[in-house]
Amino acid sequence: MKIDDLGHPGHLVDPDTGLVSRRVFTDPDIHRLELTRIFARSWLFVGHDSELPKPGDYVTRVMGDDPVILARGQDGALRVFLNACPHRGALLCRADSGNAMGYVCPYHGWSFDNTGRLAAMADAPEAYKGRVDLATFDLVQARVATHAGLIFATFDPQAPSLDDYLGDARWYIDMLFARTPGGAQALGAPVRWVARKNWKYGAVNFAADGPHALKTHGPITRKIAAGMPLDVLRELAIAGPAVRAGNGHGCIFVDLPPGMPPWVGFHPGMVELYQKTLNPGQLKLKANMFNKVMTVFPNLSWVHFPISFAPDQMPVNFFNVRVWQPTGPDRTEIWNWFFADREAPDEYKQASLAAGIRTFTAAGTFDQDDAEAWAAIDAGSRGTVGRDRMSSFQMILASHDERIADFPGPGEAYRSTYSEMSEFGLLLRWRELMAG
Repeated sequence: MKIDDLGHPGHLVDPDTGLVSRRVFTDPDIHRLELTRIFARSWLFVGHDSELPKPGDYVTRVMGDDPVILARGQDGALRVFLNACPHRGALLCRADSGNAMGYVCPYHGWSFDNTGRLAAMADAPEAYKGRVDLATFDLVQARVATHAGLIFATFDPQAPSLDDYLGDARWYIDMLFARTPGGAQALGAPVRWVARKNWKYGAVNFAADGPHALKTHGPITRKIAAGMPLDVLRELAIAGPAVRAGNGHGCIFVDLPPGMPPWVGFHPGMVELYQKTLNPGQLKLKANMFNKVMTVFPNLSWVHFPISFAPDQMPVNFFNVRVWQPTGPDRTEIWNWFFADREAPDEYKQASLAAGIRTFTAAGTFDQDDAEAWAAIDAGSRGTVGRDRMSSFQMILASHDERIADFPGPGEAYRSTYSEMSEFGLLLRWRELMAG
């Protein structure tokens, strides 16, 4: 199938029936079109301000299929540059992170300061005899904006402001990234690995897919929930709200199991800070929160969950943040961070990090489950017959009228994480952008 043959994406994602062509997840031409119509036009997460505390700090990241440098200049400003020398296009910065006054091209030695300005050339400027505007050789810059310490960038000059792009999602972002005066802190550099799956499987799953949790993760979920029976956990998941926060952003909440006190998994010393920083609606959700999973369209996701691996061990929340990088129609590079409140004690941060590493990393228990499931979807959907079948999100047909009128947060809240409303909302936004 060629791009010109795709027609309107309504043929691929049907908002009326909840059916989605599996070509959305498998077709190479669709993947290439996504890079232009979604990743080149959206605000993409590139890092967190805690990763660049000093002038000169930089990290190298990816936006869609473009390598970029996220840098804090000597003037303290955050900038994102296309990681390519404007002269001939050579990759300019080849380290994952560091601190530098500037960057030097390995091919011809052109150099640039950390504000992106051309600083020196291999030959004297006079060699061009005034016939070339050398200012055109400054590094290509993306637009950059931040919210709650999260750094986003876009190369689209026509994209709305980040505030408008995030919209109602900001309220839910603040519950985790801005719940104390100091905000969140990245607990180290991201870990990366490649999974055999389309990037949307992860983004949709975290947007979020309630039913898979106990089917895919049942045994480990029951263990970390103090042996709670699966039927009880299932009822909690069914009763948890799913939220469409607009622009393809979505999340779910699951309440604490019966008998668990409020603020399970949180450090007791942080609760007073939450109460001073968050609004009443955010506090109401957070105090009774067992699990929160969210995707900010297109490919930024996180999960927040209390973990205990021993009967005599108090649960500790891990806070996992990840980006689903689209490296091919059937390949995704996962970039994986862990976060904690800046004010939290160091021993709590270490316990939270250890809990996260055991569960949501390449070798973690939850990620092992998901990787196997997503690889199975890919294997079953890629054949000649399989790719012409439809994937079902038809639970939305029974959920449209199940709105929660008095939900404390913004957006459209639905009565169940099993509703498929929040995850299908991401695909509706995908459909809208892919229409051109």
